[in-house]
Amino acid sequence: MSKYIYITFITILGFSGCKNYLNVEPEVNQNGANYFKTKDQFIKAVNGAYAPLQDLFNGQFWEMGEMRSDNTSYQLNNQDNSGTLRQEIDEFREINLSDEVRSFFQSNYTGIGRCNVILTRLPKAVLNDIKATDMISGQASFLRAYYYFNLVRMFGDVPLVLEEVTSKDQAIKINQRKPAADLYTVIIADASLAIDKLPEVYADSLKGRAAKGAARILLADVFLTLHKYDLAVQQLRPLLTSVYRLNSNYADNFDTKKKNGPESIFEIQYMEGPNSLNSILADRFVPWDSPDGLITGFPIDHDAGNGWNIPTQDFLDAYEPGDLRRAVSVGEDYISDATGKMVPYVKKYTSPHAVRAISGNNFPVYRYSNVLLMLAECLNELGNSGEAVQYLNQVRTRAGLPQFSNTNSSDVRKAILQERRMEFAFENQRWFDLLRTGTAVAVMTAHAVKERQIKSYLSQGTYNNIRLLYQYPQREINLQ
Repeated sequence: MSKYIYITFITILGFSGCKNYLNVEPEVNQNGANYFKTKDQFIKAVNGAYAPLQDLFNGQFWEMGEMRSDNTSYQLNNQDNSGTLRQEIDEFREINLSDEVRSFFQSNYTGIGRCNVILTRLPKAVLNDIKATDMISGQASFLRAYYYFNLVRMFGDVPLVLEEVTSKDQAIKINQRKPAADLYTVIIADASLAIDKLPEVYADSLKGRAAKGAARILLADVFLTLHKYDLAVQQLRPLLTSVYRLNSNYADNFDTKKKNGPESIFEIQYMEGPNSLNSILADRFVPWDSPDGLITGFPIDHDAGNGWNIPTQDFLDAYEPGDLRRAVSVGEDYISDATGKMVPYVKKYTSPHAVRAISGNNFPVYRYSNVLLMLAECLNELGNSGEAVQYLNQVRTRAGLPQFSNTNSSDVRKAILQERRMEFAFENQRWFDLLRTGTAVAVMTAHAVKERQIKSYLSQGTYNNIRLLYQYPQREINLQ
C-alpha cells in the first residue's frame, strides 16, 4: 500500500508552509502560484483528491445509499435520540436543511474541486514523464467521474464545474444546476479518458489507486444506469479475462489482512491507528445497548453514535437457506436486555484492532462479483438469459447456493436483483439498484408496511413520500 494514498491535500489551491516574517515570499512556502510543478507534487495532489472518499464512506454514504433502502434501519435509542437526522433519512422525512445530505453534497464537490485543479494545472506543467502524466490525469479523471456519478444519482441536476475555481465571482457564476444528461456526458468522457490513461495493474506499493479495471466498471455502471446495456457489456467483457477473479472464500473480501485482493477492483483505503485515516464503521453499526467489549472488543459510547445501519427483518428474511454470506455479513448473537429480542448488526467491517473505534477495514466499491452480476443483468435485458444465468450462478456457487436454472427473462431479472441484494449487502449498492431497476417505490412501499407492523414508535409521515432523489441542499439554493 502506498503511503501517499493516505495523505490529505491541505487545500484545493495548494500547501502552505511555515511563515517566516523576515521573508515576504519564503522559499519553503508552497501555494497555488508555485506548487504543481513536479511529478511528486501532482502525485500528492491526486492523493488529496482521494481523501474525501474516506469521510464519505465513514459517514453519509451508508446513510443515503444503504439505510435509505429496505436493507437496513436503526435501533431505537430511548436514552439518547439526538441522532434523529439519520433516522429521518431512513424514514424519508429529511428536509433540505439536513446536515447529512449537505455533507454528502459538499464532500463530493471537494473531491471534484481537487480533481479540477489537477486537470487544469497538469497540461501547463512539464513533467517529462509520459507514464506518470497519464497515471495522474487518469486517476483525476476517474475520481471526478465517480464523484459526479454519486451526485447525479442522488440529486439529479447539479452544478457542472470542470475547471479550477479561483475567485468568488467565478464560484457564484458556476453554481447554477445543469441537466443530468449534461453530467452523464461528462462522466462518460472522464471515465473513457481514464480507461485510456490508467495502467492495468499497479505495483504492490501503489495498490489502492484506481486502475484501468476500476474505470471500466465505473463506465459500465454508468451505462447500466442509463439502460445502455450493449455499451455496458463492451466494458464488462474485457474484465472477464483481466487480473480479477472471485475469492474462493467470500469472507476474504473483508479481511484486513487481505486488502486489495484478487476480487477487489476499487475499494476505499483505511489505516488502523490514531491517524484520522481509520474506519469507524464497527462502532457505528454496533447495537447501542450492547455490553462493552461484546462485539467490537472495546467499550462503546452507548449513545447516538451507535445502533445505525441495523439489518432489517425484511433483509434477514430474504436469505436463502444455506447462504454462506449470512454469517460473514450479519451478526445475530446479541439479545437486547431492554427488549429481550435479537438485534442484528453488520459484521463486514468488524475486525480485531488495537484502539477503540479506530480500525483498518477497507470499504469495497467494486468487486469482481459486481462484474459478473452487472454482465448478467445486461445480457438478460438484451435477450440472452441463458448466458446471463451462467454468470449469476458463479456468484451463487461461491455463496453455497444451488444453481439457478430458469431462463425466463422476468424471473432472471428478479433473481439477479435478489442476488445483488445479498452479495453486496451493506456495500451501499441497494438503493442505487432499486433506482436503476425502477422498483424503488414499489419495494419501499411494501417495506414500509412491514416496518409499521413491528415499529410502534415510527413518527407520523414516515415513508409517506418515497422520493427517488434527495432534496437539493438549502444552503446551495441560497447561494444561487
